[in-house]
Amino acid sequence: MNKLLSIAIVALFPAAAIAQTAPSLSLSGSTYTLAVPYLEFGSGASKAAYSATLTSPTLASFALDAASVKATPLLAGATGAATFAASGSSYRLTLPYVEFSGGGSLKAYSANLATTDLKNFTIDTASVKEVTLQSTVAAPGGVTVSETAKQTVGSNTFGSSSKLLVNWNAPSGYTVDHYEISAADALMNTSAGTTASGSASNATLTALKAATAYSVVVKACQDSACASYGKAAAVSATTPGEYWQLQGTGNSVSTLTPPVSDGNARLSATRFGAEAGTMANTVQFYYGPKGVSGMAMAASGTVSAAVPSSYLSFTSYAGSSGLRSPSSVTSGIKSIMTGQGVPLSAALGAKVRLFFESNDADGKTRIYSVDSVDGYVGRDFNSGSATTCTTSADYLAGGACPASVVIGVEGDAVNPTSKINAARQNKVAYPTLTDWRWDGAVGTFMVYTVDQISGCTTNTHNHAYAVWNGSKFVTQYDSSGCPKMFKSAQAALPMHIGGARYKMYFGDPSVTTGKTSASQLPFVGPKKLIYGDGSISGDAAIVDYEDWEGVANARNVVFLWPNGEQLNDAAEGYIDDFHFLTPTGSLDLQVLYLSITDGSVTPFSAAAVLLNP
Repeated sequence: MNKLLSIAIVALFPAAAIAQTAPSLSLSGSTYTLAVPYLEFGSGASKAAYSATLTSPTLASFALDAASVKATPLLAGATGAATFAASGSSYRLTLPYVEFSGGGSLKAYSANLATTDLKNFTIDTASVKEVTLQSTVAAPGGVTVSETAKQTVGSNTFGSSSKLLVNWNAPSGYTVDHYEISAADALMNTSAGTTASGSASNATLTALKAATAYSVVVKACQDSACASYGKAAAVSATTPGEYWQLQGTGNSVSTLTPPVSDGNARLSATRFGAEAGTMANTVQFYYGPKGVSGMAMAASGTVSAAVPSSYLSFTSYAGSSGLRSPSSVTSGIKSIMTGQGVPLSAALGAKVRLFFESNDADGKTRIYSVDSVDGYVGRDFNSGSATTCTTSADYLAGGACPASVVIGVEGDAVNPTSKINAARQNKVAYPTLTDWRWDGAVGTFMVYTVDQISGCTTNTHNHAYAVWNGSKFVTQYDSSGCPKMFKSAQAALPMHIGGARYKMYFGDPSVTTGKTSASQLPFVGPKKLIYGDGSISGDAAIVDYEDWEGVANARNVVFLWPNGEQLNDAAEGYIDDFHFLTPTGSLDLQVLYLSITDGSVTPFSAAAVLLNP
């Protein structure tokens, strides 16, 4: 067993604290037998419990004894229970506590096992940890979990979407060294935690997911290593959803305040940090101005969280910046649409790489990129005297604005993408809270819109998943040869929330409630939110497609008019081309820049602020 355990001992779940029979690992001859007398599957009213046995000759993988799988009574308040849950296209068996007797001594471990066929389980060696066998001491009492930072806007009352306040009473019989408070979400079993001093009676859990059910546990530690502790029974609590308030007055599209006066559709936002010279601590739009076929730029002044106008008001440089759709084309780039500016690190040239989609002359849509020639200013992509790119020749390899194909379509000579004939609305997962610049790190992901794909999906709008391999973005495929997709998702935008964790917003066009039949404008549907965490599968530092929650589990996002009233289905459904951003690099201030219409007027730019981060 020790060959898998190079990880330092940590204290997790004590034997005495587990109400159900603990899983055990035993060795007989050359075969290891993992007996799991009690494991939980599912959540809420559909939660069920089972017992099962797995065997292994090597400890690297286990085979399930199918005849051993039996339903067992569900235990109320079971703590530290083994759990079995779907994780993308695979399943994960989580064992918080396993007893192993060998060499005359009893030890305990935690581990995760994964399976794709429900027959053979592979152990995640990085998850194997030795845990300390514990003695029982008194647990904290009176544990309650409640919302924090509650506020009322209009008729809506809500607390923080990412925090919960935990209160408890001190246990008796010993002096508490410190408390450890943890929360595990019911959907993906990811966790968050904090500590508090021995004299404390409350603590705030942070970095939680919005609108998510959590199981919260408080441990009173008798010593600094928490080798002896009392653990209270888990308490269930759910975080509030996110509430975003549009900026302006009243309760209509016409009374909103546009951040840039000529803003139309196709809007994205880029943050520049302190090292960006004249652009330091600013935000820049890459957007479609009114009356312009193509993309231009607009910039804020120096951003300060204390001055809302600093991140809600932009100066347009439409006349002297950006990319234009060529007026006459027979091949290649024809109509330039949505784009995203990604600042590159000094090692990659200290400039802005502008990713953009083009509806090309052959009727297909591709994603391209072009690099700025004015460094971090990021408005001039023309190596000649001009400051805009306007002709077909400009975008050719030998032109003044050489554009590279990032995501091609099936049959292309450069970066072809199997089964895809339209790649649109891409977003690279940048910036991060760690750095506003992209350093070309392997594993960086991009999402982009694809249409219905025969044999793969009947949904008309989906998002494919591409990962940077060090030289290019490579679209990911499943075992059937179909692109891995977030189905029925449009205009998706991933946003970093710390570590290898992201949230992603998108519109769900399968929901057409509120759509105006007379309007030809895009109806994106209600806006939804899912989370991804690299710890779910594979390399914990990289967010793979399998690390994301399923679209079916997406949470609704709530939008309020400036007067506090909630947007109806029509008003929310016509929000499109949106970009969620932290203008200061802190999650304390989250801003949504968007294009909006009511289905009858031309789209224009607007902004919203997250009221309950």
